[in-house]
Amino acid sequence: MQLNKLCNIEDWDRDARAATMRRILPYLPKAHTEFPKGMEHRKHWEFAQILDGLDQLNALPSDGLVLGVAAGHEEVLYDLTNQVRWVFATDIYGIGAFAGYEAAHTMLQDPDSFARCPHNRNRLVVQYMDALDLRHEDETFDAVYSLSSIEHFGAEAGAMTALDEQRRVVKQGGIVAFTTEVIVNDAPSLDVPDLTLFRSEQLADMCQRLPGLELVGPIDFSMSDRTLANVTTMEQAQADAQRSYVAYPQIVMELQGRQFTSVAIFLRRTA
Repeated sequence: MQLNKLCNIEDWDRDARAATMRRILPYLPKAHTEFPKGMEHRKHWEFAQILDGLDQLNALPSDGLVLGVAAGHEEVLYDLTNQVRWVFATDIYGIGAFAGYEAAHTMLQDPDSFARCPHNRNRLVVQYMDALDLRHEDETFDAVYSLSSIEHFGAEAGAMTALDEQRRVVKQGGIVAFTTEVIVNDAPSLDVPDLTLFRSEQLADMCQRLPGLELVGPIDFSMSDRTLANVTTMEQAQADAQRSYVAYPQIVMELQGRQFTSVAIFLRRTA
């Protein structure tokens, strides 16, 4: 499986990918028996790409430690408790733009209430922590991951600081994995309050400049015509969210003339 790549609708054609999505999002196939067919959403892809990629890289030993950065209360956290010894969920719970729906403060007191897939509650540790100042010792974790978070940390400088912190706390030979937003048309990068949309060249350069981290393979920034055939504006997505409706597929988004989607990156900590 290609690890460092853009989200493409063809990824849903893989039986193994569909099985991962059904495992971590069990409430969706209960309501929609054909899921994930006909419900192609880039966030579901991000979850599955990170989990399948960490597994493929043997980064999830049964006695391992995994750190989720800006992890909110997403299903990936809970699924990982079935695979490794300890999962640490960190976020600024109750603070910031995502406090209301992705990082509620009650996660600190009652993480079980957010679990929507089977999990081992005895292996999950939830901590209030700034992604730019991880309060963990050097070389602690077998894997560190973040899902569509670095673009909210203060443009390129904030993203680089966060990734350097993740590098610091991962063991030598361990994996730093993340997803973020990348522009897929010819528009320039975009910095607006609380969001940065990266250019592919910019993101590739950032990965090359991270000290002590190397890509596990080249990044495939190609996008199929079939994927580009459907574009959802941010305004439309926000309106749909208000009425609990999603127009599928929701893979390519548009904001201020920038068409963008998710990209997954896997890096290994070097000596």
